[in-house]
Amino acid sequence: MIKSNFIMQKYILLLLGVLVFGVATKAQKFNDLSQEIPFDPAYRTGVLPNGLTYYIRHNDTPKDRACFYIYQNVGAVLEKDDQDGLAHFLEHMAFNGTNTFPGNSMLDMLERNGIKFGNDINAYTAKNETVYNISQVPVNRKGLVDSCLVILRDWCNELELDVNEIDAERGVISEEWRTRRNSAFRLNAKMGDVIYNGSIYAKRDVIGELDVIKNFDPKTLRRFYHDWYRTDLQAVGIVGDFDVDEMEKQVIDLFSAIPAVENAKPRTNVIIPDNEKPMYIAASDKDVKNVTVKMTVRHPYKVDNTMASLRENFVIRFFNALIKNRINEVKRKGDALFLGGRISYGNFERGYRTLSIQALAEESKQAEAFGAIYTELERVIQYGFTEGKLERLKTNMLVAIENQHANERKTSSDNYCKKVKGAYLNGSTIPSPEFTYEFTTEVIPSITAEEVSAVASRYLSDINVVYSVIGPEKEGVEFIKQSDIEEVIVRVKTEELTPYEDDAPVVGELLTEKPEAGQIVSEKQLEQFDAVEWTLSNGAKVVYRFADYQKGIVSLKAVSYGGASLCENEDLPSVGALKSFGKSFGIGDYNATDYSKIMTGNTANSSFSVGGYVESVSAMANPGDIESMMELVYLRFEQPNFDKEAYDRNIKHAYEALERKVVSTKTIINDTLSAILSNGNPRAMEFNKDYLDNMDYERMKAIYHERFSNAADFIFFIVGDVDVETLRPLVETYIGSLQGESDKKEKWADNGNYFPEGKNTHRIVVPMTEPRGTVMIKVRNGAKYSRETVVCQSIISSVLQLRFTENIREKEGGTYGVSVRASASTVPETRLSMDIQFDCDPVKADHLKGLVYKELDEIKNNVLQTDLDKVVLNMKKNNEHMTERNSFWMTALQTYYDSGENMLDPSYYNDIIDKVTTKDIEKAAKKFFNKANILEIVILPEEKD
Repeated sequence: MIKSNFIMQKYILLLLGVLVFGVATKAQKFNDLSQEIPFDPAYRTGVLPNGLTYYIRHNDTPKDRACFYIYQNVGAVLEKDDQDGLAHFLEHMAFNGTNTFPGNSMLDMLERNGIKFGNDINAYTAKNETVYNISQVPVNRKGLVDSCLVILRDWCNELELDVNEIDAERGVISEEWRTRRNSAFRLNAKMGDVIYNGSIYAKRDVIGELDVIKNFDPKTLRRFYHDWYRTDLQAVGIVGDFDVDEMEKQVIDLFSAIPAVENAKPRTNVIIPDNEKPMYIAASDKDVKNVTVKMTVRHPYKVDNTMASLRENFVIRFFNALIKNRINEVKRKGDALFLGGRISYGNFERGYRTLSIQALAEESKQAEAFGAIYTELERVIQYGFTEGKLERLKTNMLVAIENQHANERKTSSDNYCKKVKGAYLNGSTIPSPEFTYEFTTEVIPSITAEEVSAVASRYLSDINVVYSVIGPEKEGVEFIKQSDIEEVIVRVKTEELTPYEDDAPVVGELLTEKPEAGQIVSEKQLEQFDAVEWTLSNGAKVVYRFADYQKGIVSLKAVSYGGASLCENEDLPSVGALKSFGKSFGIGDYNATDYSKIMTGNTANSSFSVGGYVESVSAMANPGDIESMMELVYLRFEQPNFDKEAYDRNIKHAYEALERKVVSTKTIINDTLSAILSNGNPRAMEFNKDYLDNMDYERMKAIYHERFSNAADFIFFIVGDVDVETLRPLVETYIGSLQGESDKKEKWADNGNYFPEGKNTHRIVVPMTEPRGTVMIKVRNGAKYSRETVVCQSIISSVLQLRFTENIREKEGGTYGVSVRASASTVPETRLSMDIQFDCDPVKADHLKGLVYKELDEIKNNVLQTDLDKVVLNMKKNNEHMTERNSFWMTALQTYYDSGENMLDPSYYNDIIDKVTTKDIEKAAKKFFNKANILEIVILPEEKD
């Protein structure tokens, strides 16, 4: 149980642990913070004579897999005006043919080896960089590693850049351009010149200009390629389960043959000009609901790999966290003058950081909102943060560092490769896990409140200041002017502020006394899962399995059928209140604020959920805090916290948000879709004033007790790093003591299926700022349940994804991508579903929709063996290491108790995909699509006069 002096005990123990760990040597080790941070020796690094850099590391999480990355120090800022968007276009072309792998043969080869485009093969382009990756590569497939190395080599300097492929890709990128044109994109375009003070950053949005994309001469793309894709601007990162010596030899042999570019153009970083006087910009958009008033102070930043800089980064992290907590507390106390706010210091573009102060405001309270946020910054400058707040934050961070260190061996190869990106592109070092652990556990306790508080004044400046205001585009809205913002700042600085009052430390326990324990009355071994089932004297069942794939993590989930399906229609708004507001209520005797204080340094946490057909309680903790976790589970059932003040505050904010709702393209589409999809279902309620009016605090409480009052109706699954001797008495005490009535078990209710029958089509025409067509095809059908049916549904979806990518994205150039989502549900009855959606040129919507239906007909009669092989191999690869995750065992146990099916049995999955044929998929597709209910929705822009 949590004792009254818990916080200090926990913190002292952590400090003692730090001090005991080699006091004499470690204290000396970090005395001189001017030392460079040592680079993790687990990485094998080098620079070839042609300038290419490599980073190689062994990692066996997961086993028999490797990741291959190439980092290009090349981005949109290097483009000329006639190349606007071509850095990104070039990234696309890297997948459309190299000298070794012409056309689509590269993707075809990779997918035939189980490596899926979009998931395992991908890339991105930014303003300063382009990064490609091939991930989760099976290293035990003969020749595949060699092929991946050749692909990296080809991405360096052997792109094919075929004219026909370039022309085909113009359509794809034009549709990506269309997809990106949302309100945030439009606002950034309006504000860029001021935000970036006229630098090239304002002119290069990565996706580029549509006129350039559609009309550039292929020679222009090749010129950009030959100018910038070169070895002195490239690095490869390769991490996985292989021999590092052998991999290094292959890299040196293969990549050294690439010639260095002579008379290379200089690659300089963009300089954003200083502005001595503040700059101001205001912009509006029809899809924006509230006003945001923001002040940023820009600072040049050079990467510093000293230990002092690393320590300073922790100081900044503490500042950002403490000021965030303070703003949240001000809002939580009610009557805040702002709707939301944020103050933080962090990265901007390469070579720059910014201090950002922003307030989310009602249209009529812009000055008041910004003033309230700025007041909290000024209060920190004048009085600083309290020691109590900082000590709680430090304690929690030390606990998190302990957890991270314990699980360091579970770091994925992709994560190691992402660290390499920062090392190569930004010049930062990668410290070893051991160094990071030793450094942070010694240095964090030494950070003072004065240091953290000083961040605010250190990064405030009179130069490089930008004021920006964004808000809704509608009549009658006037935005706060620069002079008004500056008057607010002057007023706040001259006001007599009082110190922030940190609430007194909470002294107490989660439970004042242990409940009267129940007993385990029967025990059953589940040998197939290496687990045990306990039945308790109150009727509750507990299923436990030891698993330490994640060191020091214990998870619990208690599940019962019923959920919102058992509530009457008129009670659904109160169920909504429970879902939306429950997180703000705290637990037991403590409100949310006091609860966060008493749990300082404690890893235990818990939550509840009321879904459509299920209610559940979830919890997690480190083994040292497992009793606290069990206490929290007990309190979820026996002593939930219903905070009327928090409820009233949430309701008030919900009404205010409704009043601020703007009519936009997005809201019109969403409201129309909701009406179509509900199809008259009385339980599908619109979120409006009537919905809020029908929320009831007392009914909300009653519904919670109805769903969680009977522990005998729940199965408690516990998986993790805790031994049975420790867990058993805790289960008897905290789960066995819950109220339970074995004869009152519940089941979900079937409230009907309102999906429209037959084929229904709808065309929605709405005003749009940027014309875009959207096609949605939703297919539903009932089925007789079998594992083969469920697995085949997944295969159908993946095969269709391949066909759509090849024929609609690549051949037609008609869309950036077609989304295909398949699912199977068994409650209240077995239903199969498939949702297909894409954006496109409105003129092409009907044509492309016809191509989708053509593929749906094709899959019923002609599944290609090559497509099936790609899909099945990828499914096998993804399933290969599933048992090495704690989450798998939690799911496997729940599945067994839910349906009686054993996920470990080959017949559950492996036997099906091993034996499945093209005829099986064709037959499954016929069963699903023939006589299915289809809802087709086409959204088009309103024609302009």
